[in-house]
Amino acid sequence: MKVGPLLCMLAATISMSSQAATYPAGPVKVVVPFAAGSSTDLIGRETARVLGEGLHKPFVVENRPGAQSTIGAAEVARAKPDGYTLLIGSNTSIAAAPFLLKNVPYKPLTDLVPIARIGAVPFVLVVRASLPVKTTGDLIDYAQKNPGKLNWGYANAANQAAAAMMTHTSKMEAMPIAYTSVPQMVTDLLGDHLDFGIIDTVNAVPQINAGKLRALAVTSGEPLPQLPGVPPLGQTLPGYELLGWYGVYAPAGTPKPVVDALAGVLVKGMDSVETKARLAKAGLIPYLAGSEELSRFGESETRKWAEMAKAAGIKPE
Repeated sequence: MKVGPLLCMLAATISMSSQAATYPAGPVKVVVPFAAGSSTDLIGRETARVLGEGLHKPFVVENRPGAQSTIGAAEVARAKPDGYTLLIGSNTSIAAAPFLLKNVPYKPLTDLVPIARIGAVPFVLVVRASLPVKTTGDLIDYAQKNPGKLNWGYANAANQAAAAMMTHTSKMEAMPIAYTSVPQMVTDLLGDHLDFGIIDTVNAVPQINAGKLRALAVTSGEPLPQLPGVPPLGQTLPGYELLGWYGVYAPAGTPKPVVDALAGVLVKGMDSVETKARLAKAGLIPYLAGSEELSRFGESETRKWAEMAKAAGIKPE
């Protein structure tokens, strides 16, 4: 007996609906492709908390850092598309990776399905406390008078593009140094082994408040409440503005009812007063969008990062 196409489609729809109704039946892995202590790790753990409370099952964070976040992202892209392996994606793993690395082991816009955008983070230009500069203008002057003597660090695409754009447009000759994580980079700044960098507020603000790092500028268009008196970098370099962003992704082929269930819980939970307060305390800001909007956003961000990488003189390594 032959089964018609309509009946096959109906059976598949019933199966997907049934899967969504019982999802999740057990623990879900949330892959954070950066080290513990990073801003991505922080928002990843908040995401796992929100999903766990909303869906009444454990969502367990697993840190898989390395290769500009592509190791962890590739792991999720290769995983079974059943909703039990998720990725905390970002501008690095989704939009920038193809312009930073020659061999990205996945296709960000086709191998991963967007679920929801969950937040954003501004960045801060910081220098080691012993460097004799007080402003961005001072730093540029110092670097121009001492060509090749300063170094700067990066641990992800945003760090790299942000500092590369600044040094490129201001004609600073300084040596870039790659790190596997922002906390590692901060350790070298504190130890006077690194001169400056542009890092997220999560890692920067505590050290700035303790007087261990000096903040020169923020990359947002407006000053930040947690860093009063620190001007936007755009005041020195007109038109300069940059935010990092985060979204949750699953392997391509994950059933739409599962994606919709996750998106609904995420957008509601991340918009709660409690969650927004927790994120704000860490320097993160709400930046919410559902699956379809995140899909369009990912495409536009990819075009944007292609232009940024070109403008900053970044070549894939």
